[in-house]
Amino acid sequence: MTKPMIAHTNISIGIRPRILQFLNVLLLLLYAVAAKAAPLPSYNVDISETSVSGISSGGYMALQFSTAHSDIVTGVGVFAGGPYRCAADGVNAALGPCLQGQPDPLEAIAKTETAADNGSIAPPNNMARQRVWLFSGYNDGVVKQSVMNSLYDYVTHYVPASQVYYQDTLGTGHAMITQQYGAECQLTSAPFVNDCDYDGAGLLLQHIYGKLTEPLQDLSTGKVLSFDQTAFTHQESHRIGLAKLGYLYAPEACTQQLHCRVHVVFHGCRQYAGEVNDVFYRNAGYNQWADNNRIIILYPQTQASSLGPFNPRGCWDWWGYTGADFAYRNGAQIEAVRSMLEQLSQGYRPAGPVSPDMPPELLAIDATDRSVSLVWSSSQHTSGYHLYRALDNSGQFERVNDNPVKGNSYVDWRLSPATTYSYRLEFITHTGEILVSNTTTITTRSPSVDCDPYYNDNVTHVSNDRAYVWFGLTFARGSWDYMGLWSLFAETALFRDGDGFQVGVCTEGKG
Repeated sequence: MTKPMIAHTNISIGIRPRILQFLNVLLLLLYAVAAKAAPLPSYNVDISETSVSGISSGGYMALQFSTAHSDIVTGVGVFAGGPYRCAADGVNAALGPCLQGQPDPLEAIAKTETAADNGSIAPPNNMARQRVWLFSGYNDGVVKQSVMNSLYDYVTHYVPASQVYYQDTLGTGHAMITQQYGAECQLTSAPFVNDCDYDGAGLLLQHIYGKLTEPLQDLSTGKVLSFDQTAFTHQESHRIGLAKLGYLYAPEACTQQLHCRVHVVFHGCRQYAGEVNDVFYRNAGYNQWADNNRIIILYPQTQASSLGPFNPRGCWDWWGYTGADFAYRNGAQIEAVRSMLEQLSQGYRPAGPVSPDMPPELLAIDATDRSVSLVWSSSQHTSGYHLYRALDNSGQFERVNDNPVKGNSYVDWRLSPATTYSYRLEFITHTGEILVSNTTTITTRSPSVDCDPYYNDNVTHVSNDRAYVWFGLTFARGSWDYMGLWSLFAETALFRDGDGFQVGVCTEGKG
């Protein structure tokens, strides 16, 4: 009697591990299926209406992408970036002149022409049609205004100055600048999104596309979708610095296959979703403008890595960690994002009948101390626009442009600080009829504070002679302001004060 019982017990003991092993494998398979990223959808999108923007390393990438693919990019926005292939010589150039110096725009132009001659980028004459929007805060100690000044000089070699808006009069830190989300405006701190009562995303989108419908607060109808980025690379995505998942904001109208446009947003270093979760792609300010204006917002994502490639902060490649072709059409990251756009536009259908012309609505949406950003509603039947300006509501309007303006935005530049200007627009139809817009008025800003900011870890501050070390503690050179531990993990904002430095940021009273 005992032998059958022992035999039965052995069988039971042998079966249970197999059942448990089977269940474990089944659970792993089910988890893998559930965790598998969804494919990127396709929409009724014209790829030739693509626009891009980005901050910091993403600003460099936006400029690289818009230069490499100028045949499809209609506009570009850059927060804290620099000229094309500025850091092509490697990380030392990236950490030196391309962040803290004044790169030579002529060198960037020469690199652009060489790349075009080699067929590595689209012909640069395409850039003449682009609208370009640039932003640099005078408290940005990561990418200094001198770098952005070089970018402006580079861009205006190819793009008419009346199509390039450069906001450099605000005391913001190194961050994505928003209307109402994030840290205090003048600060530089993770996750690098600042509440400045300034709608950077909305202003750049309107400069690129013309006057847009205002967002409806708290009435979002679109959805944030994740998608599999690995489908768009020729090798393992992590080996070129890309994360497994990217993100997309799709307005409801676009999911219904109505005609839409795509704007690509490149986050900055330490802003990828693996580090800040949804902070950037939900709060950078783009999504609310997308809803009522049929704009799909594509948020491709990087990831941090220590080996193969060495990219510990999850930056976009603007110094060559993926290879010497990083800024060309065949650069690994640029090629992957272009493939994403091609997938998004698979459902494209040519637009149907257009609506009748209405008098355009003109808006002056922003000003620096020397320029005004003007946008107006689009029309399908125009042969061009003439813009008129009057000083201090004098009513004496004079035409600003020599030739009819194409597009739906204009930068009036070489103006005077703290001065009020009024504008109106003449809209010329194909039949020769002239329609006159409303009048819009704006006052230019005062010049910005003269500021020389620096933001870095305390070890770098000491090595660059901006601080002292005393018993493992760090103090600002000149002022002896306390900065914390002498550590790579302690970061401090400094600004130059005469021959020394102070802890803090520049304000109207100091700098």
